[in-house]
Amino acid sequence: MGMRVSWATEAVPGRDWPNEDFVAAAAGAVVVLDGCSLPPGTDLGCRHGTAWYARTLGMELLTRLLESPPGRPEERGEGLRPLLARAIDSVAARHVRTCDLGHPATPAATVVALRAGGGTVEHLVLADSTLLLDSGDSLEVVSVQGAQTYAAADLRAASRALTGARPAGALRRAALLTDGATRLADRFRLLGWQDLMAVLAGEGPGALIRRTRETEDGDPHCRRWPRHKRHDDATAALCVF
Repeated sequence: MGMRVSWATEAVPGRDWPNEDFVAAAAGAVVVLDGCSLPPGTDLGCRHGTAWYARTLGMELLTRLLESPPGRPEERGEGLRPLLARAIDSVAARHVRTCDLGHPATPAATVVALRAGGGTVEHLVLADSTLLLDSGDSLEVVSVQGAQTYAAADLRAASRALTGARPAGALRRAALLTDGATRLADRFRLLGWQDLMAVLAGEGPGALIRRTRETEDGDPHCRRWPRHKRHDDATAALCVF
């Protein structure tokens, strides 16, 4: 089964620090992470920062998705959680000697991952980023609402991830989205989830982000749609099977 992936990612316009979202894909696997943003100057107890954490964890997880064949015995019943746990542990080992990983503001991220192979499409969602699974007849929205657990320094966070698997032929499309890319549906209520998927499929991930920015700019003082941030980093990845 082939899987074609397209994506777009954009940092907050005009901001003077890096995009804290991360997206990467290769050979039947894709990951999207949203680094947990804190105000500039916040002491994270880490010299690397949130963008580094999201990028490094994303690459560690993608590597494990590619190297671990689908359906290995240790994954059965656990989905992709063991792979995420090992990725979190590996990243922690990289900077435990230079950073305070017990700091309450240590870098953290949401995680969405999808892997296709062996006739199966597996997924994982940790925290409040969103996965859309489109069968053609129905659309499933997977997200952890009110999430309190994020990928950070403790590998046990992986046990809180939602996981699942479907036969490859049961899916037409899937979308992996950070919360900066879902605002038109879940915060502004201007699109339904089916409509949002239609924008992704018909116009592409970049068009979804452009529409989001236009809407945000139309409410610069966050009055019509109350929110903590006028803009947010936004990432959308579309998988077509």
